[in-house]
Parts: sequence; C-alpha cells; structure tokens
Amino acid sequence: MRPVLLVVSGALLIALNLSGASACMDATLASYIGLGAGGCTIGTNTLDAFQIVSGTAGATEISPADVAIHPSGGELDPELTVSVDRAAAANTLVELIFSYQIAGNQFSGSSITVSGSSETGDGAVSYVQNFCAGGVFDSAFNCSGLPGTLIAVDGVQNHDSATINPTNPLVQIDDFVLDGGLAGSAAGGTFTDRFSAVPEPFTFLLTGLGLALGIAIQSSRARSARSQR
Repeated sequence: MRPVLLVVSGALLIALNLSGASACMDATLASYIGLGAGGCTIGTNTLDAFQIVSGTAGATEISPADVAIHPSGGELDPELTVSVDRAAAANTLVELIFSYQIAGNQFSGSSITVSGSSETGDGAVSYVQNFCAGGVFDSAFNCSGLPGTLIAVDGVQNHDSATINPTNPLVQIDDFVLDGGLAGSAAGGTFTDRFSAVPEPFTFLLTGLGLALGIAIQSSRARSARSQR
C-alpha cells in the first residue's frame, strides 16, 4: 500500500503546484497590481495582469493603494469584492478603472453587484464591466473574442449578469464612478465581480486524486490495525 500512497500523493502535489501562484488574499489593488503575470488563485482559477486603465477626462482617479480587494468563492464560483471609501461633491467625478484576467475553468457566466453607496440630489454611483470572453482587449479596447457589457447603478439597478458560452479566459475592465451631479453628491461603496464556471478535466483530476489518496490512507490504516491485533 505504501507505494500506492507515494504515487497518489506525489501526483496530487504535482497537480496542486502546476500554477505556481499563491492563493488570493485580502489586500489593496496596488498589491494585486504588484503580483504581475504570476497573479494569485481562487481554487484552480488564476487571476492576474491587474493594471490601472486611463479613465474619463477630468475625473479624479482613485489611487489603487486606497482600494481594498476581498477574494472569495471557490473553483466554480470565484468572486472579487472591491471596496472604495471616497466621495464626490457637486460637479465632480471620482473614478476607479482597472483591468484583470481570470483563467482556469471554462466560464459560463459573469455578474456584477454594487452596494453600500449613497447619493444625494442628482448624484449617482455607477459600475460598468466590459468583458472579453476567450480573447483580449487591444490598446483601443477592442475585444479579440466575444465582448459583453454589464451595468449597475446604485438604487436603480444594483445587479446585472450575462450568460456566456463556456470559454476561457475572461478579461475584464471594471469602471466604478462616483458622480456628484450638478448639485448633489455620491459616496463610497463596494462592487463585486462573480463568475460561474464549469469544471475543467484538471479539476476532476484533483478530485479523483484526492479521493484515491483518502481511500489509500484508510486502507493503510485498516491493514495496520489488523496487523497489530
């Protein structure tokens, strides 16, 4: 039984270390940008290539050091929740716009939610996600795969979603705007990106290896117990 244990556990360790990236943790957007191409993982999905994108002319850019990111979910439902603690007065736009890629399983859906914001007068908080399924954006933001757009406006439509033909990877451009309007204000909040995925053969491999390792360990313990009687 010991050779079986060694083979199964060795194969499992190899599978778990294929990505080479560490698990995504609570951190600032600046820290995520610093991960570069190595990125981090949620389950078997790798999130990488975080970078700031040029925003609306005249808008005040929110520093990535002032933006908190909280990862959650698992292999088939990875999420990123982004928290912003800023405000926009009348005649002011405050904006956060960045892009990143998620790759791993075949993604069948994308959804966004905005919450925790507040507005007065004609102020507004909006969140737009432009995604590119199975491709990348070029310098003019044209998608080489299948493009899509999700829109959420606090207090009007706080959630939006889209179904995607299973594809991998997904590239997102997230645009969060606090608009004080002509005589109002807008403040803070969080927005969440959530992805739906179907398992890749790699995921089945991990599950199968883990199951085999568990069975092998139990069998080894049973044989050891019988030999000590």
